[in-house]
Amino acid sequence: MVQARLPVAPRPFRDELLSSWVARVAARYGAEPLELMVYLAGQGGKGAGARQVDDVARDMGPLMLWAKACRIDPERLRRRSLASRYPDRPRDWFLTETVPVCPACFDADVAAGRDAYLRGHWRLAEQVVCPVHQTMLLDRCPACRGRLRPSLRMLNGLLRPFCRKCDAVLTGGGGKVDFAAGVLELQRQISEIVRRDSGRLDRLEYAIRTLWAPLDRDGAARPVLALWYDEPGWNCPFEARAAVGRPAPLHHLSVRWRALTLVILHDLFGADLVPGAVLPEAALVLFQRAAPLPWLSEGQGTRAFKGKRGIDVGAERVHRLSKRPVHRLNGNFLDERGDFGRIHP
Repeated sequence: MVQARLPVAPRPFRDELLSSWVARVAARYGAEPLELMVYLAGQGGKGAGARQVDDVARDMGPLMLWAKACRIDPERLRRRSLASRYPDRPRDWFLTETVPVCPACFDADVAAGRDAYLRGHWRLAEQVVCPVHQTMLLDRCPACRGRLRPSLRMLNGLLRPFCRKCDAVLTGGGGKVDFAAGVLELQRQISEIVRRDSGRLDRLEYAIRTLWAPLDRDGAARPVLALWYDEPGWNCPFEARAAVGRPAPLHHLSVRWRALTLVILHDLFGADLVPGAVLPEAALVLFQRAAPLPWLSEGQGTRAFKGKRGIDVGAERVHRLSKRPVHRLNGNFLDERGDFGRIHP
């Protein structure tokens, strides 16, 4: 069977996500990426292109399908996968679900007379601030406050991003803020560690996993970093509970919680952002209160086992407890007491 050729197919931008380029191609035909993928797969024969385009992996199956349909060199598409752009980056440091965005970047695209598109570095787990506009990335729609899933549609001759839930156009960056500028330097330091220093990266991952480990108290549904707060009895908000007890907590955190994690690392360990031979007093108090989960004590070589180890029974119980109601009087999970006070200076 002869595969169809698309008469109009925009070229990918240099820093564009593959999924963003696929969405722009589909939007030119008034379709969603999955709809056009199904069509192209049917034209290519039984079972062709059954998989979706993966931003991270060098998966040539679906890329070959799109490359032929759009008359583009498949190698050019392969080089735009995040695995090719960041060959030494561990997979745990790529976001695999929601992609946060910078509306100011979208406005800049329109001002330059080009389609809006999603940048590749928005999928990096430590990226929480736009380095160009120094504004926090968004993973919630400013209009409906729902989890953001952008949809590209034509508006005044250019593709613009809309909220898939409420159809609001994503625009306006909100201006620079001091908090974002401070976090920008922290995320730059984290990127340097992830790219170039495997020894410090092991310690960094250990510290993040420990901060998001459940407390040592039996049945506690709070993460260790709850002790960093001033208010006694602080309970873990719903949007952050999915990260408690996970081997790669940054994957499950919103932009603001990932930014706060970087700030806490800086408060605890200073400019290095990683624990050294001797833990600072504040970090020692927190780390001693972490539940004894297996992956907290493995040390070097931890990344080699990621993905092969499920969450143990204790952590599974944490996730069950996190769905329990909060007592209206003390603001804590039922059957727990707010018995800790101020930790950080």
